Amino acid sequence: MLIDIAVNITDKLLAKDESSVEEVIRRCKDSKVLPIFTGLDHQTSKICINLAKKYKTVSTAGIHPTSSSRYSNIDEIVPLVNDETVVAIGECGLDYDRLEFADKVSQKRIFRSQLDLGGSCYFFHSRSCHRDFMEIVSDYRIRGVVHSFTGSIEEARELIKKGLFIGINGCSVKTLEGIEIVRSLPLESLLIETDSPYCKIRRSYAGFEYVTTDFSQQKALKKKNEPCCVVQMAEVVSNATGKDYDLVVETILDNTIGLYGDVLKKSVERWGL
Repeated sequence: MLIDIAVNITDKLLAKDESSVEEVIRRCKDSKVLPIFTGLDHQTSKICINLAKKYKTVSTAGIHPTSSSRYSNIDEIVPLVNDETVVAIGECGLDYDRLEFADKVSQKRIFRSQLDLGGSCYFFHSRSCHRDFMEIVSDYRIRGVVHSFTGSIEEARELIKKGLFIGINGCSVKTLEGIEIVRSLPLESLLIETDSPYCKIRRSYAGFEYVTTDFSQQKALKKKNEPCCVVQMAEVVSNATGKDYDLVVETILDNTIGLYGDVLKKSVERWGL
């Protein structure tokens, strides 16, 4: 089985209503994929928690950097991060590509506030901000994953040295440089994701040649990304590195459960995959 660590289940492009959510979950189970729902702010975190309980999976809860300007503090988030279904605080971090949504000062303030909670695990967002990101996290003893990684090999190694995992999706293997980064990193440092409905491995991406499973004949998956498509990321890792597919799946599964712990392990058991 596979675990998709980044599923934006509250995004209407992924699931516009309750019946659409049911279909996404059905395709997950058909593909033996457990989805982890991603909270982006107070409202979406609450929805993710409720859906995680309904479908016997897990979620994150936190404030995305682009939502930072809407919050003077994180008081609303605090009760949510302690919910029994929440495996990580996040999505939190910094995003300097979209400063029109939240300035650097607001992002840093809300980021530090979430780190000050002393969570056992974090689900990080880091975009075009590596130096500031590292400066902030260096003040904390943390465990977590930097998801949707699109940085350099040097940045990845610095994150790993800090004890963090690297989360990769279609955007991570868009270029030949991205493929080389996947080849260069130890398998024990990787987690895989779709960041659905975004970050689909498109035909124009360097990683596409390493994909063997074709979802294009399924109408629902023709244009959008879904958690069931995370199998393609496992294929890219295996085929691009020359490592046995079963070894890749087993190692990344162990990485994911090792990071998120017993709550995720119990969810895997409940799904019976």
